[in-house]
Amino acid sequence: MVKSNDVAVKFLMLDDDPEDAFLVKTALLRSAVPVSFHYFQTSAAFAQYLPKMVLEIEHDQLIVLLLDLNMPCKSGLEWLKELRSNERLDDLFIVVFSTSDMAEEKARSFALGANEHLGKPDSVTELASKLNALYHRCVKQRGL
Repeated sequence: MVKSNDVAVKFLMLDDDPEDAFLVKTALLRSAVPVSFHYFQTSAAFAQYLPKMVLEIEHDQLIVLLLDLNMPCKSGLEWLKELRSNERLDDLFIVVFSTSDMAEEKARSFALGANEHLGKPDSVTELASKLNALYHRCVKQRGL
């Protein structure tokens, strides 16, 4: 059996705030797990990447999407609903990544198919710890 430390995971992030992307990238580097990181600041850029992502998932690439809910033009909830309506993306692990920790927001995210809801922490160290744990949960869920 492959150890989770040997499984490469692709982390994607759709968030309009480049500072949040920088924090995630820094935290992933500190977490010492084998991941790649791709950031999309706009819904249009993410939409262009979508066909490639479908192919990667169909070829067994483990992908985690960190999804900001408060996006201009197309909200994270709209993206969540669209992504979950595509059965070819069933294996996409979607994490709502939000500054809000409201119970109603969490419930709606889970009802629309989010795998997890992660509050944006205040420190890189805390985020690295949370992303490390997230990595291991994703790998374990896939049975790898």
